[in-house]
Amino acid sequence: MLAALLSLVLPAVAVPHGAVAYADAAGGGGDYVPLTGGQATVLDTRHGTGGTTGVRGAASITTFPVLGVGGIPTSGVSAVLTRVVVVTPTAATFLEMWPDGITRPGNWTVLSAGAGEDISTVAVVKVGANGKMSVYNNAGKTHIVVQVQGYFKSALGSTGGGFVPLAHTRLIDTRSGLGTTTGAIPAGGSRTMTITGSLVPAGSAAALVNVAVPGASKAGSLAVTPVGSASRSLLNYVVGTTQSGAVLTLPADGRVTVTNNGTAAAHVMFNVEGYYTKSPTQGAGLRPVAKRLVNTRNVGSGLPVAANGILDVQVGGTNGLPTRGIAGAAIAVTVTPEAAGFLRVWPAGEAEASLTVMDFNAGTWRTNAMVIKPGTDGKIRIRNGSSSTAHVIVDLQGWYADPLPAVPTAKNTPTTVLQAAPLTGAAAGTLEYAYVDNSGRVIYGHQGDLDNFGSVQWTVISGNEAFSGQPTLTQLKDGRIQVTAQYRDGDIWAISQTAPGGPSWNAWTDLGGSMASPPVAGKLADGTAVQFAVDADGKLWAYAQTGSVPFWRNLGDQDLAGTLSVAVVRDGLRIFGRNAQGAVKSILYYNDGGLSGWTDLGGTGLTGVPAVVVRPGYQLQVFARATNGTIVTKLQGVNGTWPEEWQSIGTFAEGVEVVPAAGAPAAIIDPTLGRLAVVVRGTNDEIYQVWETATGSNTWGNWTKGVEVSDPAATDPTATAYRNVNNQSWMVAFRNFNDASRIYDLPAGGR
Repeated sequence: MLAALLSLVLPAVAVPHGAVAYADAAGGGGDYVPLTGGQATVLDTRHGTGGTTGVRGAASITTFPVLGVGGIPTSGVSAVLTRVVVVTPTAATFLEMWPDGITRPGNWTVLSAGAGEDISTVAVVKVGANGKMSVYNNAGKTHIVVQVQGYFKSALGSTGGGFVPLAHTRLIDTRSGLGTTTGAIPAGGSRTMTITGSLVPAGSAAALVNVAVPGASKAGSLAVTPVGSASRSLLNYVVGTTQSGAVLTLPADGRVTVTNNGTAAAHVMFNVEGYYTKSPTQGAGLRPVAKRLVNTRNVGSGLPVAANGILDVQVGGTNGLPTRGIAGAAIAVTVTPEAAGFLRVWPAGEAEASLTVMDFNAGTWRTNAMVIKPGTDGKIRIRNGSSSTAHVIVDLQGWYADPLPAVPTAKNTPTTVLQAAPLTGAAAGTLEYAYVDNSGRVIYGHQGDLDNFGSVQWTVISGNEAFSGQPTLTQLKDGRIQVTAQYRDGDIWAISQTAPGGPSWNAWTDLGGSMASPPVAGKLADGTAVQFAVDADGKLWAYAQTGSVPFWRNLGDQDLAGTLSVAVVRDGLRIFGRNAQGAVKSILYYNDGGLSGWTDLGGTGLTGVPAVVVRPGYQLQVFARATNGTIVTKLQGVNGTWPEEWQSIGTFAEGVEVVPAAGAPAAIIDPTLGRLAVVVRGTNDEIYQVWETATGSNTWGNWTKGVEVSDPAATDPTATAYRNVNNQSWMVAFRNFNDASRIYDLPAGGR
């Protein structure tokens, strides 16, 4: 009989509810506000604007104020939309920009230029806590100009507007007369064009476009004037073709006038990528994230993109981004080519784009900014349209968030238990606990005295954030404990100790994901932690916490539903899940990241989370609950195959009332006897157990009360083997209807 009862109740803590969404449609701020004056120059080293006068040398860093300048607010700004210009650099160079106050990241390229080129682009950049930004010049000497054309709000409010994506479409082309009159704009000449219409709705605040000057015979610049408003700079172009992202602030009639400030006639093209609304409750809000996604020049990042080859880049599911609900990703793409050519960028899984985003010459680096909606599995696809290999760099500047359904806090979810590896000098590892209570708090428990369950120290580690479902516990390679849990927006969040065995925790990190189930975790042979979860479409995803850019990887669509189980096997991690029809499916995630084929264990109407036990020889046994409340099992054969039929386990002794299972089973091998035990919550909420009649027999005795006294459980039980200083044992943990933790320990060998 199970004994050594522990009962603990944490005091109730009120968790504030979030404010009603009154900003972008996703309710998190990030609305775009164009500057009423058109633009604010925050740095111009030619004239000393921003506090610095004179050319900037190689490896120089220039810091300048942004907030409070030229109509930019002093607070409430998450990021600014900037136009960045290099003026006559003496050598080929590139610029990086970042919020002041942090160490130069070294991987946020916003612009690249050849020697002597005056060229510009746009970039979305966060502002430092001190209201300043910094820019780095890589090589040679150059003047630098930075102009802010609008900003994104950091908080909910009643001004600004959200972003609405469009498939990249040619809107204006003076060569063919598309959207305007036919013919190049002469030197010093202007052309008025209507931007709103079939793609960009009338009344939009601004249009996001990629502007191009194709085949220019001389260098120059373009300016744009919304009819009735002030003029502002649009593009510095060089000989040949120049492309750059741009935001066109729109008047009520949608008309803008483009002026060619060059010394020769120039054609102009606008490819529209989306638009900004004037409503703070329509469209997607910006979430600034400055991270490098890929650099094929780096060792270990892959080979250069082959001539006419394709590179797939993972965007969704990286750097805290979800795998769904991304209206668009703001990226900067840099190419370092060997031969002249072009790049195309489009969502993976869709037809290849006919529009180019960049034309380039041999040996000249080029960068262009754009917003693109990721395609299948959160990926974008890039074509190297040249006759030789080319390296490609993709930097993420931010993403626009669509609304996603909130995940309600699941009630009475199980507790997770882990015995950590012993720290240096310790005979046995501590016991760690985690659960999400019915208000959405993540509760962490630490038990250092393995012989005293009353010594568990319980702590709320979620602050005012709200989570749902059973969390995971993992010990990282450095010995720290990590907790992961499903956040209320579906993303998976992680928190880890600041030091192994220590009482303090780092801040929560958003791993992204947009999952429908809470995560489960396993560790590969090299100690890499991998999270697994299921999305709303029934796809299985994995997040391996390794590499320069960890990401959620789609492992296949098996119409899965509910929480998963993971078993550590010889070659990796074996994942089990239940599909919507109640059949159990399984796949092996190898230690090298490869995948086996899917195995269908069958079943009809099985419910809850399957339980898995690894018998000696890595022979697996799965337990599940049938719709009639019986517990059924399948034992894998020694050759790796599975039997056709599920076997019902356990009976009730004559005269004993039959109590069907109400929840998912927990299963374990007794560490002393080697016999399997299965524990389950009955329909009367009492805990029941059944044992193998003999070690390795897979024959089963009678169901009996697992807890001699009446102790109704509100949650399904968790069974965990552990070792204290003197022996091995196992425990059952659950919580009652007062959300009190109940832990029953079985002394080694005792029955």
